[in-house]
Amino acid sequence: MKNDLRDYSLRIDGPLLAGQRELLLKVVDKVHRGEPYRPESSGDQELLQGVIVLLDEIADQAHDRYGIDSLIKPDGSNDTADGNEERCECEEPGYFCSGVPGILAHIEDGILAEGAKVERCDICCRYSSDAAALERLANKQSETDRKGDSHDV
Repeated sequence: MKNDLRDYSLRIDGPLLAGQRELLLKVVDKVHRGEPYRPESSGDQELLQGVIVLLDEIADQAHDRYGIDSLIKPDGSNDTADGNEERCECEEPGYFCSGVPGILAHIEDGILAEGAKVERCDICCRYSSDAAALERLANKQSETDRKGDSHDV
């Protein structure tokens, strides 16, 4: 098997990473002993969520930089009992609501704000990467421009 090591750019908070590693070791130890793991505090839940965010960032970079598809695909877990999809947090009104489900971006007057970053929503994962989200938003903007309505992204 070929060893394909790649370089990634990450901003790491040393003490936070140490806490996450300590918690993961605790989880692994319980699993090895056949015990269920239950978070002991909301701090544990936050540490675990931080690990997920870190892994999502690595997966985004793997896809965007190297074309490595290591992203988790939506599996219908957002479906409600009656078959309707719940609204993701990215669809709630706010500063980063782009008007396109699955895409986080600051929109001003119907267009991407100057200097604004476009990211895929790591909660609903409707797009495979930040680059795919940017492409979709750009296509949506082009469609809107062709229709002559630049105020509806």
